[in-house]
Amino acid sequence: MEVQGEVKVKAGKEAVWKALNDPDVLKKATPGCNSITETEPDTYKADITIGIAAVRGSYEAEIKILDKDEPENYRLVMKANSPAGFIEGDARVELQSESDSVTIIKYDGTAQVGGLIAGVGQRILSGIGKMIVKDFFKKLAKEV
Repeated sequence: MEVQGEVKVKAGKEAVWKALNDPDVLKKATPGCNSITETEPDTYKADITIGIAAVRGSYEAEIKILDKDEPENYRLVMKANSPAGFIEGDARVELQSESDSVTIIKYDGTAQVGGLIAGVGQRILSGIGKMIVKDFFKKLAKEV
């Protein structure tokens, strides 16, 4: 499933970049995130509880930030497991300055699901995935 979009943030590119690399901000922005711990530079373990339809449940997630080109873009890779299955995502996150005080975050990536979750149907999963990603970036914009 493909996930893409953009969010306009009322902050400069440097501030947005800093927020995208701050574990506290990532925790607040990630829907259902109970905890996030940096295990090594740019690698995090997270405990996430999702209360939406077929993906409902608790997930142990690993989040990695790769291929950094500060403050322009990076690659975000996430793997989350639960008794109901798994979710994996890989996305390119890019920052573009609209002005000194407005930054556009563009994201483009893919997500895969497996296990019992995959039996729900791609339309429903695609809608849920897009909603979760959009919610993340909206919350991130509020935290900057």
